[in-house]
Amino acid sequence: MSEKELEEVQNQPDDNQNESELEDSSDTKKRRTTTPIPTPSSNADFLAVPASPPKFISFQDLMTATKGVRNMTLAHEIAVDNDFKLEKYEPQAQSVEKRVHDIMHQAFWDLLQEQLNADPPDYTPALNLLGEVKEKLLSLLLPQHVRLRAQIEEVLDMELIKQKMEKDAFDIHYYSGYVIDTMAKLCAPIRDENIQKLRTVTEVVPLFKEIFQLLEMMGMDMANYTIQQMRPYIQQQSVEYERKKFQDLLEVQKQNGRDGLQFTKLWLSRNLKKLQESSSSLGAAAASSITPVTVLNEAYMELLNWDDKETFPETLLMDQNRFLELRDKTKRLTLISAVLLLTYHTVGTPIVGVQALKQTLQSRINVLLDGVQPTELKEKMAHVAEEVNKVVGETLRELGFQDREKSKEDNLKGQIVQVLDESHTVHQVIRSRVHQFIYQTSFSSHSEPKKIPQGLSTVQKDLVQVCGQFLRLIAHNRSVFSIWYSSIIEHLLEYK
Repeated sequence: MSEKELEEVQNQPDDNQNESELEDSSDTKKRRTTTPIPTPSSNADFLAVPASPPKFISFQDLMTATKGVRNMTLAHEIAVDNDFKLEKYEPQAQSVEKRVHDIMHQAFWDLLQEQLNADPPDYTPALNLLGEVKEKLLSLLLPQHVRLRAQIEEVLDMELIKQKMEKDAFDIHYYSGYVIDTMAKLCAPIRDENIQKLRTVTEVVPLFKEIFQLLEMMGMDMANYTIQQMRPYIQQQSVEYERKKFQDLLEVQKQNGRDGLQFTKLWLSRNLKKLQESSSSLGAAAASSITPVTVLNEAYMELLNWDDKETFPETLLMDQNRFLELRDKTKRLTLISAVLLLTYHTVGTPIVGVQALKQTLQSRINVLLDGVQPTELKEKMAHVAEEVNKVVGETLRELGFQDREKSKEDNLKGQIVQVLDESHTVHQVIRSRVHQFIYQTSFSSHSEPKKIPQGLSTVQKDLVQVCGQFLRLIAHNRSVFSIWYSSIIEHLLEYK
């Protein structure tokens, strides 16, 4: 399989580099000297919550750690999300915050209108507004905008404008026109329509309201442009940066008598135990194949079947929502594929080879199951079964076949509802194929093409997308946290 998204992620060097870190026990022992992980006498002690009394931590240390986490999170978001961008914060509609915001802003603009309508007009608020506009324009300039910067400073000279106001020689439309012309030079092409709209506004207060709104959007555009330009550099530096900030956070927690890796240890220990239990019946050779790498791989795969009753590992918290979204997507793809397999097996010969039907069914089922909560699935599956029967019936009539008997429709409906049960044979088979494909794509040789398993061709595009996102996340996570994973797993293996 040569999907571009997978190839881009698979070619990342960090993953292979850190697999060797996990495998190299000598290097791991050297790194342990800088790792804040205790060395207790047993796994029970190792996984237990520290019993020492809490120590006092200064407010300054706490705020420093909090700021570090925020910075680490921002760097992480930019590094792992190619579509990351800043967006304007908007209070929720009908909220108290929204009402207060609107009232205060309206009061400000009403007061400005009142002062401009006075006889003689009071331009003092307008002077303040022009000062803010000037600062916003200057903030949008790049280093090469030397001449434009000088021009803005010259035209929007606040002292000169103040003197004009005092001598009743101030023309607010001249300055607003200059501001709009300057904004037109600086804005992205996507804002050209907004600029044209500004040129049609003649009333002063509405004009300045529009100017400020557009300047805010332009500021956001500039910030996102800067992020886009810096992303390659941030991606290069984020691993070391996140590692350092996480180390700082662990130190703060340690000072307060807390183990900052408590749930990470439980997560890795649980998956080591799972591997040991599965290999116990296969002999010594299988047991010897359990390594830090295989334990971590197994732990990563657990994320695609995560039990919400468990607490997420500390090292994965920044991507918790992403992993849970991938889990839900994986379960939905499994269910869709299982329904398709059952449908084609039950209806039989009349629809064999009708690929258009598969695509239609896949699209309809995907829409019906999108965003459905686990508690609602049983009810939704009845709707899925009705939709499948409807689409199959329409297809059969188009192909010249007679309508199916109601008993056959009820039989298919019952099987579709039952396949929701994860113990259902078809569900188990499809889930195994999905997880095996994701495992091979994520952890086996990246140079070998991957074949889509039987029964999954209809969801191939979505499955490849899941694999790409999953691989990108675990590659970055492994790069940042391998130093702690290595130490924890090595300790667990010593006492297995």
